[in-house]
Amino acid sequence: MGKLQATLWLGATAALLGGCVPMQPYSQPSMYTNYMPAPNNTARPYLASYHPNSYNNGSSFFPQQEPADAPARRALLAEAHRTIGVRYKYGGETPREGFDCSGLMQFIYKNANGITLPRTAAEQSRASRTISFNQMRPGDLIFFRTSGSSVNHVGIYTGRGQFIHAASGGAKVSVDNLSRTYWQQRLVKFGRILA
Repeated sequence: MGKLQATLWLGATAALLGGCVPMQPYSQPSMYTNYMPAPNNTARPYLASYHPNSYNNGSSFFPQQEPADAPARRALLAEAHRTIGVRYKYGGETPREGFDCSGLMQFIYKNANGITLPRTAAEQSRASRTISFNQMRPGDLIFFRTSGSSVNHVGIYTGRGQFIHAASGGAKVSVDNLSRTYWQQRLVKFGRILA
């Protein structure tokens, strides 16, 4: 049998048997995060995924454990995304009247998880625990100083450098990016409300 015939025969046999070489398990990316697993092997993704070293006698693998607060964070993101497009209104606290930035955060946290936040961005900043950007997870808060000497703007982090906020300049609740020079120059703090 010639080399070409042997190659075709092996290919046809593999196709009939349902494949060729066994595939290695892979880490399924999460829709809410773009990071690799943390160095200390703590789970970072918010949807169940597979860890390449989790074998059961070499025949299967188990879903990676997700953080205990993952359902609460998913609820925050779902609520935040539902508010996109609602008009901006200074002092606004509901979708019907419109939102300002801190009213939006109050609404999201209360409706998603029953957590009552203080009313202003400055008070929300004081009520949150300061964290680094590397510790940021979807659902954490980002605080800015757009004018004056104290925190006066807040948004909710959604992952991949993006956040949702209600800004007077945009006239509605929208998604924005931390990579924009405007926000980088006004960033004050990353804050966490969830444990």
